[in-house]
Amino acid sequence: MEQKIDSEIKINERNPKILNDYLESVRDNDKERIDSTSKVLSDYIILKVKEAIKVFYKNDAFLLKSKMNEMTVCGRLAMYLQENFKDFKGYYVDIEYYRLQVPRSDANLRRDRIRCDILFHSRGNQKSRVDNLLAIEAKLEGNTDDGNKDRSRLEAFVMPETEDTPEDAIHSTLVGLFLRFGRKCSMTRIIAEEINVDIEENE
Repeated sequence: MEQKIDSEIKINERNPKILNDYLESVRDNDKERIDSTSKVLSDYIILKVKEAIKVFYKNDAFLLKSKMNEMTVCGRLAMYLQENFKDFKGYYVDIEYYRLQVPRSDANLRRDRIRCDILFHSRGNQKSRVDNLLAIEAKLEGNTDDGNKDRSRLEAFVMPETEDTPEDAIHSTLVGLFLRFGRKCSMTRIIAEEINVDIEENE
């Protein structure tokens, strides 16, 4: 059965046009068009992440049963994500990628170089809000960490650019996702207003 998102875009299509429409709207500073194209692109990215997670559970559930570490799991997921996004020319899926942290009011995360578990970005070749399209922080079932630090990082990653934003900082990321891997994968979207949106679990 076909799954669809806005503008009749199908999940099984590769659609560089979705990205191009968003990039053009940002370049033109067309707020109304930015709102609509960013929604379409965000939905598409989330669907492609779900698709990659399903492939991971089909092919690599052994890694979870064998209690492999987070980096191993993220590495496999990143491989499937890169395949899903391969038509988005000039953008790359990297794991454990270090960038500058956006300054925040809480002193713990200020101006440090910070690692993102999975980052889908242009590696700085695109400017401002079109550089970072997806940031993922992940935790594995059985990890006693509550994930609050990961969520704080994601809140910073999706924070809009300000006058104080360092040039090399991760900011204005279009989609921030917190994943918890277990028998299923739960997924929560973190948005700039710090409202967390739970997304259904994937088998």
